Amino acid sequence: MKAQNSENKWTFGLSAASALYFEQDGKKVGGTFINQTPRVSISRYLFNNLTMDASFSTSVLDTQEYTSLDGTMRYDFGASYENVVPYVLLGGSFITADQLTPTLNFGVGNTFWFSPSYGVNFQLMYKFSEARFTTQFSHFYSSIGLVYSFKPRNMSMRLWDRKH
Repeated sequence: MKAQNSENKWTFGLSAASALYFEQDGKKVGGTFINQTPRVSISRYLFNNLTMDASFSTSVLDTQEYTSLDGTMRYDFGASYENVVPYVLLGGSFITADQLTPTLNFGVGNTFWFSPSYGVNFQLMYKFSEARFTTQFSHFYSSIGLVYSFKPRNMSMRLWDRKH
């Protein structure tokens, strides 16, 4: 769900994700690794290579409690009409563990569209948590998943169809 354009605005994604804490913080939250499956996302292309994304994930098969609601803006470097779409992101999350904790998120990702409707997305974020929040700490958050475009993409766009 990470790459749209002005003709294909909406995507849906289903991913496996994980939170990875530094060792000293992992001891405080009950472990350095938290499995987040499933992660459900919906995205909409806005304008000028910017896409808005909302995601929800929770720890279903993990002993640690971790639920995250994420909102991000992605910039795709003008590659939204391509089959390989790298991007950078900036956003925020609300994480529920022992307490509700806000984080500032930044990261990178890439979507590989292997068919007109389906793609694979990889994403890596760093979730920054202020020191005043004692139940949640800054950590890395990665995901890999399947993306579905509600309107099929043109996989072999002609030169004169491209927007410049």
